[in-house]
Amino acid sequence: MLDALETLGLLAELGTMGKVATRLRVTQSAVSKRVATLEHALGGRLIEREGRRVRLTPKALALVGRAEPLLAELRAALAGEQHLARGRIVLGVSESILTSWGPLALAEARRCHPDIELALHTHRSPVALDGVASGELHLALVAGQSERGAGLFAEHVLDEEMVLLGVAHGTLRKRDEPVSVLSIERGSGTHRALEPQLRALRVRGVDLSIDRELQSYAAIVQLARAGLGPALVPLPLARALGAARAEVVRLPSPGLHRPVVLVARKTTWARALVARFASTLQQAARRAVKGVPRVSG
Repeated sequence: MLDALETLGLLAELGTMGKVATRLRVTQSAVSKRVATLEHALGGRLIEREGRRVRLTPKALALVGRAEPLLAELRAALAGEQHLARGRIVLGVSESILTSWGPLALAEARRCHPDIELALHTHRSPVALDGVASGELHLALVAGQSERGAGLFAEHVLDEEMVLLGVAHGTLRKRDEPVSVLSIERGSGTHRALEPQLRALRVRGVDLSIDRELQSYAAIVQLARAGLGPALVPLPLARALGAARAEVVRLPSPGLHRPVVLVARKTTWARALVARFASTLQQAARRAVKGVPRVSG
């Protein structure tokens, strides 16, 4: 029944059986069976089809509204008891962080806490935050401006400098029109964090326009290095993927930066094991960013 309620909540959020199946890593048939089981138990229809999309009935929306906070608390409680009691922490990390300095930070944290078993997951930041909110993850190390929902605690770890790839040095000083760049999708936490900084940069005479978007910073870096830029990317990631010094254009001070935060449910953060590991990971992250190989050239 809990799986069926979770599935119904995801249908309300995502709108299609296929997207829900992908999120849950099950088949679309399994999604349909879960909904059918719940409809049978409650004696009424919960979804209505609109082409490929699915719309929840008023009865279903009311059920999701009542059940979701309870499900989140239950998942968090179960995860806390089943994993933390065994010294196991479930951690979600943004893909772009794991592609650059993340492994260095995690390796140091593991060396400091050999008694802790780390279950690692890589996600896009919004998905990792959903995992924390739902109780599936104890912690999430994510980039960008996080939505601090009820019961969530976010602590700032560091700021990553954003740079341009695929732009000739000196170009920014010579242009009167905006520089069109490729960067991360607008729905991301990074984009939300950069928007006010981009406006401030425009006032200082550098006008960057994010006109093309992609879901992966690693892909964006490689596209820019192949001549399909210009692109706005995190400097540590550009370094980790081999960008030469000559390829990197740094923005006028104070530049642009994306925040990196560590997020947990407040009740989870209060657990001694989590708090101890989180503190070590924060310190290790700050050292690891400096340890990413420098651009050459």
